[in-house]
Amino acid sequence: MLRGQIQAGLAALQQGDAETARSVFTALLEANPRIAIAHVGLGRVFMIEGEYHKALEHFDVALSIKPDLAPAVLFSAEAREHLGETDAALVEYEEAVALDPSMGFAYLKMARLLKDSGREGEAMTVLRDAAARSPQDVGVRIMLAKAHGDAGDAARAEAEYKRVIDLKPDLWLAHYQLGLLHLKAKRFAEARSVLTDAALLAPDKPAVQQALGEAMAGLGQHAEAVQSYDEAGRLKPGNLRAAVKSARARSAMGQHREALDQLMTLGRVARRSGLVQKAMGDIYRDMGRPDEAAACYRALVLNAPELRNTAPDLAALADQEPPEGAEAVEAYAAALAEALAAHAGTLAEKVRGNPSLVRDWIASRRDRASG
Repeated sequence: MLRGQIQAGLAALQQGDAETARSVFTALLEANPRIAIAHVGLGRVFMIEGEYHKALEHFDVALSIKPDLAPAVLFSAEAREHLGETDAALVEYEEAVALDPSMGFAYLKMARLLKDSGREGEAMTVLRDAAARSPQDVGVRIMLAKAHGDAGDAARAEAEYKRVIDLKPDLWLAHYQLGLLHLKAKRFAEARSVLTDAALLAPDKPAVQQALGEAMAGLGQHAEAVQSYDEAGRLKPGNLRAAVKSARARSAMGQHREALDQLMTLGRVARRSGLVQKAMGDIYRDMGRPDEAAACYRALVLNAPELRNTAPDLAALADQEPPEGAEAVEAYAAALAEALAAHAGTLAEKVRGNPSLVRDWIASRRDRASG
């Protein structure tokens, strides 16, 4: 009877039915307040509702009844992570895997938290330990592969992704991540092969279609690239990057007017974005219209306060009045294009040298949006 009630409560949690789970676990605790797993279940109900302090109270009670209950430690760590108690969460994740070394989910959570805290080396150690203990855990191996890739060890990352594909050939994510790794190395033919497999396994994923388009474009197969980019846009309406890449692929086939028309169909706000203005500027240059190209490049800089702050020389160039005369205008457009490319290259080098810059940038944008 008791076992059946507990299983019913856990099944309700798996289905996201918090109310049924609450009813089951509350009834169990009213009958016997020392059922540790019922406290864990009720704590998970509060987790679903975002009541992390209340959840912790029940996890603490569960552990006072049964100190070696690994799920209670695991969920307590997760609650502390939500509350921003990073160090305490890491301690409890370590306790959870010590109690149950086969608990792959705990390793993943701990590694992700370490990485988000800028402790990539420790995250790698955790993932290697997890893979050694559970070599067939594809979730662990995928995260380990990505960690190797982020650390610049492409060979190990590739080996891990291939191992995952051997273990679970129908897992689209492994094919996709391996494809991204090949794209980064400009191994476009190999990228096309694995991304084609990913697209067959997950035809509803816009990111897969977009990556496949990049592989096609890298091989000079621009018509096929357009098809993939357009499919990515169909799967995710408003996908600005897919639209821009599709336009660039059209321009690469000499369809400059069609490419511009595609970008002009974007909304007014989207057209003002740096991504679109840069693409339009490049297309205009390919059309032999440096005056329009310069106007797009200038708009990109003038509408980007952060760019103006980080690249004062580029800002000064954009602030100049466009010169007169065909040769002078062409030279001005070329100078703007080169300055933009140089800034993008410098920024990419900074990010490669310090990946936390991206996290800090995202966090700052979130803070400004919430403030």
